[in-house]
Amino acid sequence: MGMETQTRFRVDKSKCIKCGKCLDTCSGLVLEFGADGYPGMIPFERFGWRGCWRCQHCLSVCPQGAISIFGKRPEDSLPPAPKEMGQYMESLVTNRRSCRRFLAKNVEGEIVSSILKAMEAAPTGGNAMSVEYTVIDDLDRVDEIWQEAYSVMEEKASKHIYTHSFSDFYYKKMKESEKSLRKDDLLFCGAPHLFIAHEKCTGKWAEDSKANCHIATAYFELLCNAHGLGTTIMSYSAEVLNELAPAARRMLGIPEDHYTGLIVGFGYPEIKYARGVQKERKGKIHRYSEEKKKK
Repeated sequence: MGMETQTRFRVDKSKCIKCGKCLDTCSGLVLEFGADGYPGMIPFERFGWRGCWRCQHCLSVCPQGAISIFGKRPEDSLPPAPKEMGQYMESLVTNRRSCRRFLAKNVEGEIVSSILKAMEAAPTGGNAMSVEYTVIDDLDRVDEIWQEAYSVMEEKASKHIYTHSFSDFYYKKMKESEKSLRKDDLLFCGAPHLFIAHEKCTGKWAEDSKANCHIATAYFELLCNAHGLGTTIMSYSAEVLNELAPAARRMLGIPEDHYTGLIVGFGYPEIKYARGVQKERKGKIHRYSEEKKKK
């Protein structure tokens, strides 16, 4: 079976208007007009740089819904976001806060499933889609992992042994925050659930793998906030599991050669914020058109 056959690229000629938008958006450059004037897929060697990127742009761009690929039908895709989505996103980004106090309660399974379904479309470099998501969506299991990691962390700290980014000073400050801000838990902030984006990180694409994980983390964090959940993005927790408590990391079931730079703690927030903050980044935003006006 040829690679082009595996894509199951189909054109409904009763709908196709031969506009060529599918050709103009084909990342793999594997579409062309046939002798009959309709788009078709040319043979290619393999998916990726030498052929189809599996991006489905052809399906999503067709104004007539004439194209299907990989067995996906255009009528099963979601429509474009409404015009007001820009305002919603601005409000979401402006109002999200790091949550460090959670309710000891599992999030409804339907909400987690809905978020993870959307995460299937999170972008990756070269559309490789090789980043994996590990979700610990049961607070009892999170507590088991916490018990293992926290005890090791405390034992190491008593000997002044910390992760690469910590020291006596930083650890002391974090311990002080347990009395109020972090609710007796400087490691996971009491989060009932954990999300970890991870990917095999070797060879010339290693930096791409890290970027994929960071992009997925950002998408997941915003989706959680859109559903009214609290989140905290934790780098120190990842350091503890990677550098001090390998047994706790193994409890996550993540392969040893996978990059795990960030962990998202998420759940129902104990404290809800009444409004957004008013941060300014003067001098940090460099916009060409505005700079040009000043000259």
